[in-house]
Amino acid sequence: MKKIYLLSLVALFFFACNDGTTTDGNEENVDQTKEQSESTDSDKSTSSVKYPFEAGIVKYESEVMGMNTVINVYFDNYGALESSISEVEMMGKKMTAKSLVKDGYLYSLAMDQKSGTKVKVESDFATYRFNSELIESKGGKKLGEEEILGKNCQIFSLTEDGVESKMWLWKNMLMKVSAEQNGMTYTMEVTKIEETSNFPDGIFDIPSDFNITEEEDLNMDDFGDENAAG
Repeated sequence: MKKIYLLSLVALFFFACNDGTTTDGNEENVDQTKEQSESTDSDKSTSSVKYPFEAGIVKYESEVMGMNTVINVYFDNYGALESSISEVEMMGKKMTAKSLVKDGYLYSLAMDQKSGTKVKVESDFATYRFNSELIESKGGKKLGEEEILGKNCQIFSLTEDGVESKMWLWKNMLMKVSAEQNGMTYTMEVTKIEETSNFPDGIFDIPSDFNITEEEDLNMDDFGDENAAG
């Protein structure tokens, strides 16, 4: 399998196959001093998990080549169980995709076509974390800090495989990413966060009438392994 770079991992999590009340950033009442202390790498309570709270809904908005996509991510058990719903409009037609990490598989579903794929993944795939150590191990540099939705984020830059990117992290959670390659720009940013376990019915289920095809197994050695087969 081809090696998968860090930015590709971002895309894989949210675009593998191509509603509850939320909280806007200006509505959040947070203690800024507390948020800054919680965002440090010394926070042992969240250093080993994917998300900084047990269950929630996170809304991302992204743009690539003028095409806008909305991604709603639902997770439980700090991200061990995760479902993302992506909605994109192309040529006047709205398409919906669902990615689901469950029971040792990554499912990628085309909701309108009632079809999809599943890939067996290693046990640590579900809790794979974006953290400063991972980015810096690939040559990334810390640029500073910036607040997004009341969360104090660390900003990193990374150039890898011809892609120049910037990432904003709150604890281990990716809050924003921007990348450019060959004149094409990609952006994605969190616009709403809700800490809740009140999920829509069936959000972590695979519809029984879908045609699911199993593909080649995926393991963590493929992510950024410079020695992987091309």
